[in-house]
Amino acid sequence: MTPLSASALPPGFRDLASQDAARRRQTDARLAAIFDARGYREVLPSGIEFLDVYTRGNQVISERAFKFLDREDRLLALRADFTPAVARMVAPRITPGADPMRLWYSGNVFRRVEPRKGGYAEFWQVGAELIGGSTLEHDVEMIALALENLDAVGMSSASVHINHAGIFRGILNAAKLPDTARERLASEIDHKDARALATHLEELGVTAAIGEQVHVLARCIGGPDVLDEAAAVLTDAESRAAIVHLQHLAAALTPHAERLVFDLTEIDEMEYYTGVMFTLLSPARRSPLGMGGRYDLLLRAFGGDSPAVGFSLTMDGIMEGR
Repeated sequence: MTPLSASALPPGFRDLASQDAARRRQTDARLAAIFDARGYREVLPSGIEFLDVYTRGNQVISERAFKFLDREDRLLALRADFTPAVARMVAPRITPGADPMRLWYSGNVFRRVEPRKGGYAEFWQVGAELIGGSTLEHDVEMIALALENLDAVGMSSASVHINHAGIFRGILNAAKLPDTARERLASEIDHKDARALATHLEELGVTAAIGEQVHVLARCIGGPDVLDEAAAVLTDAESRAAIVHLQHLAAALTPHAERLVFDLTEIDEMEYYTGVMFTLLSPARRSPLGMGGRYDLLLRAFGGDSPAVGFSLTMDGIMEGR
């Protein structure tokens, strides 16, 4: 084994020199001013949670968490995501009929990375959660706030790719497909693999109507007109309601129209989100700048019951090269 240098860090971790630390502090202050002006209050969940918080919140993130045991042999984890931690914090404080809670956060999260893929195991997230907001206006507020944050850090060229979990979920429920088939179809659509999708649909023997809906969904990427294309073939109530919601969302976000992309193929997080879901992208960056959406069932996992919508930005990717 090669001896470690006294100044070495584990793979995936890094120090911030004074110049980078100052830029981070200035950026944090700039975003804090935006959140304060919009009525959001800062929270900072503990840096260590019981692993169960992430198991309940997002199984994929739970698997990537840094885990360890306390003295009583209970599984703990370094903070791997803010949203489940915020949900755990606020669930006991939810009061039926109360005004929505508007919260924001900034801090480091920790997730295991594969050394061969590179990337950071410790990275900086900034985000917001609107707990108790269930309307279209709340979805609009969250997307507009995410774009305002990006503008403030010099990413005004960023676009937002929007979908709704109910569209594809409605098709799958109507087709009554087994879970394994649902997962494979979702993967093929998410990867824009038209050939594999066609073969798989034929193998499943789905009806012509269902097949047409899935094929249309797999090519719907663009402006609000793609919503009309999808609406023309969707037949089940859940999918149609989701499309109508996106059409109203497009109209409400008209001031940001040039930055909107409706991408009905983006369904990778469909099992986590319950409604609108969106990804923030920039032509200047390979990786997403952040993502968000509606997760109305998460609070139930912590003893609360409240709709919620939020987003998080991965600030390291945004700040690099600036």
